[in-house]
Amino acid sequence: MFFTHGLRALIGPTLAMVVTCALAAAVLKNARVAASWPVAFYQSYQMLMGDFLGLPASPVAQVVTVLMPLLGILFVAEGVIKLGFSTFRKKGNLGVWIRMLASTSRQHVILCGLGTVGYRVLEELLAVGEQVFVIERAADNEFVALARSKGVEVLIADARAENQLRNLNLGSARSIIIATNDDLANLEIAMDVRELNSRIPIVLRLFDQRLADKVGHLIGIELSVSTSKLAAPLFASAALDKRVVGTHRLGDQLLVVLEVSPGPGSPLTGRTVGEIAAAHCISVVGAKGDNGWELHPAPGRSILAGQKLQVLLPGSRVRETLDWG
Repeated sequence: MFFTHGLRALIGPTLAMVVTCALAAAVLKNARVAASWPVAFYQSYQMLMGDFLGLPASPVAQVVTVLMPLLGILFVAEGVIKLGFSTFRKKGNLGVWIRMLASTSRQHVILCGLGTVGYRVLEELLAVGEQVFVIERAADNEFVALARSKGVEVLIADARAENQLRNLNLGSARSIIIATNDDLANLEIAMDVRELNSRIPIVLRLFDQRLADKVGHLIGIELSVSTSKLAAPLFASAALDKRVVGTHRLGDQLLVVLEVSPGPGSPLTGRTVGEIAAAHCISVVGAKGDNGWELHPAPGRSILAGQKLQVLLPGSRVRETLDWG
């Protein structure tokens, strides 16, 4: 991509150099400075590149000899400026810029759709250090500016259009996440991706869970998920207990994450993380200290009154925790 784009930018200056050398060769040949056309052309090229061959007797040839190095400098400068502006003027040529960056990237993630869900997915990917290229159809999408402020390259285009996915180097990507708010568009993009790359993992967002279950088997998608199915357990659990901050399904079992703050009379206060796990058959996944949240605190750490904890337990046992704080 860099090579072909550079050639396009240099076509104009290169043609100008060839024409100038041809005109100068005609002058040198007519002035009998050169014995033949090939020699005359080669001598004019040498002069254009700054190689001084001495002043000929002909006044016209002398003028050409003096001007050629100056013209050579101008042509080289023009080529460098054109290449620089067309390649590195990111704001004015953003699509080319993104395609060039993607062409040299490996193991990146392609994200289709930058709506509310897509942007949250992007934040999670950035948090774990992934390189992400985004393709979004709406230029006025409020999340486009936010994504670009984080250094993410966002290509404004329709992912269903021919070659747009190729432009983001689909063949070298680690995976693709299709998360627009249109089920049919998502399905069409997924089918195009599978035709272009039979091995790339596809994560597909669909609103209809029945369709999501069927699609995964039909076209070999690693994960097809319904956002409504993912959100429903959290909504239901949060409605029953405001301490619920997350949910996870393990087979048919619904697990919830509670954020609790045990008071002085709580059965958790003064006990260690290991004792809490053994006595209540729960997992303490985080404890908040002076430096923020500590992930998986050590079994010997004691829990103080008023300290915030996040614990993982089956949803059916939430009522047992009402006196935990």
